[in-house]
Amino acid sequence: MAKDDKVKVETDAEQIAKIDFDKEDVKQAADMIEEKGFVTRNDFPDLKDRLWSEGFYEKIEDEFHQRDNENPYIFFERFDFVGGAIESIIFDMDQVKTREKALHVLGDALDFEGSRQT
Repeated sequence: MAKDDKVKVETDAEQIAKIDFDKEDVKQAADMIEEKGFVTRNDFPDLKDRLWSEGFYEKIEDEFHQRDNENPYIFFERFDFVGGAIESIIFDMDQVKTREKALHVLGDALDFEGSRQT
């Protein structure tokens, strides 16, 4: 194959950079995390998408860094549930203290019975 025939494959970061995140959604997510400690796809259905979730997490972190006196430890995690569902949670580790707790919070929020993490 000639060099000119190579197919350009976008990186995750390049794909995420193309996503237009609603600033009000980002602010609302930060407020929800501040209030209850986490957000899931129940709050933002696009959290089902891996790349969207990663980018949204980055925007939420930026939002917290812009706020006065706000410096929570925001964390993004994807968990694999029994039955093959892979779900995302963005949470404040000051409120949801461990990944194990985040797994259970996510499972409870989405009404999943048994779970395992990846």
